[in-house]
Amino acid sequence: MTQVLTPPRKPAQPRYRQIAALLRKRITSGKLKPGDSLPTEMDLCATFSISRHTARDALRLLSDDGLIERRRGAGTIVAEPGQAAFAQALGDFESILQYAREARFDVTVERDADPDSMLRLALTGPYRQFIGFRRTGRQPPQAITAVYVRRDLAPDAATISGLAGSVSEWIEQIHGLSIDRVTQRMEAVALNASQARRLGTQTGFPALRTVRRYSDSSGDPVLVSESLHPAGRFAYEMKLDRRR
Repeated sequence: MTQVLTPPRKPAQPRYRQIAALLRKRITSGKLKPGDSLPTEMDLCATFSISRHTARDALRLLSDDGLIERRRGAGTIVAEPGQAAFAQALGDFESILQYAREARFDVTVERDADPDSMLRLALTGPYRQFIGFRRTGRQPPQAITAVYVRRDLAPDAATISGLAGSVSEWIEQIHGLSIDRVTQRMEAVALNASQARRLGTQTGFPALRTVRRYSDSSGDPVLVSESLHPAGRFAYEMKLDRRR
């Protein structure tokens, strides 16, 4: 029997936050368990009489919190809870931005973000997509990087390639907008044929995929970066505090 979902009555909150709160409660209470499928965007639209953008924003909040994950062919499922005995301390923005300052971003493609990338990264609204390489000196490229910037805030490719700092710092300086939160996700992946060819390695070569989401005070993403670092060209160090 299909259960009827009713969003919490909180008029002060945007609709997508109400729906996210309902789904979050079902996950944290155990009614939805790891591996269980969530309603699709279209199901949420039909249940709550909302637009697809609103449904996608609700799922994006849950994804940011690590409660759900999207898998091609499997849809959206409840993520496994973390079991680590250690918790990563939240670093300052200086450590997060240092790499962007030291490795220049050579842009090779500038265009409107494609639908597949928007779906994978749970982005809605108009975004510009910049694709290129991260480099230091004359060394082989350290990474293939794609940067997605909200269209009303986006610089052009020439500006990005000439930046001495990060794109997020440029946005703050030029538009006076404050980026209050950076969320980073890392995972080990294998390069496909196209990625391997561009990076000068072999198909299936191991790489580190990093996704950074830069959000404003409302929690909405201003900029998202996605990078693929082949093994041996990039190392990430972090401080770990024991959870007591």
